[in-house]
Amino acid sequence: MREETVQAGEPGRLRDREPARAERRHVWRSVFLPFAVVSLIVVAVIGTVFSLRKPVQVSLLADSMLTVLVVLPLVLCMFPLVILSLVLVALLSRWRARSRSPLRRLEAWTALTEQHVESWLGDVDERVLNWAVRLAPFRQLLTMFDAPAAESMDEGIE
Repeated sequence: MREETVQAGEPGRLRDREPARAERRHVWRSVFLPFAVVSLIVVAVIGTVFSLRKPVQVSLLADSMLTVLVVLPLVLCMFPLVILSLVLVALLSRWRARSRSPLRRLEAWTALTEQHVESWLGDVDERVLNWAVRLAPFRQLLTMFDAPAAESMDEGIE
């Protein structure tokens, strides 16, 4: 009876180990394998740089490695953003026709509001000028007791 439970328990243990193995394989494939490949490439580049004699050769290798290790991944990462922007431009051209009439209504409303504001400001300006004309005599009274300006004193001395 004891052997039956042990034997019956074995497949369960294998089933428990299978997700752990799958996780280890996933980690190996997604983390360690790319790290090992890039490390191997870097070591090969360093070895190649030390074996080259001319600066032109080193410059050519550095340019190609910059392209492979920096520019190419950057282009690959930016590709979905470029596609997304192209799709958005296509959608915007489609939405432009739909938004034309609401924008024209907004433009007309803005022009009408501008006319109303200008007429209101004209009325305010006219009233301020009328009050300034009416209060002009009082302004002379307010400046009567001020000290004379420097120019008027010089004119009196001559």
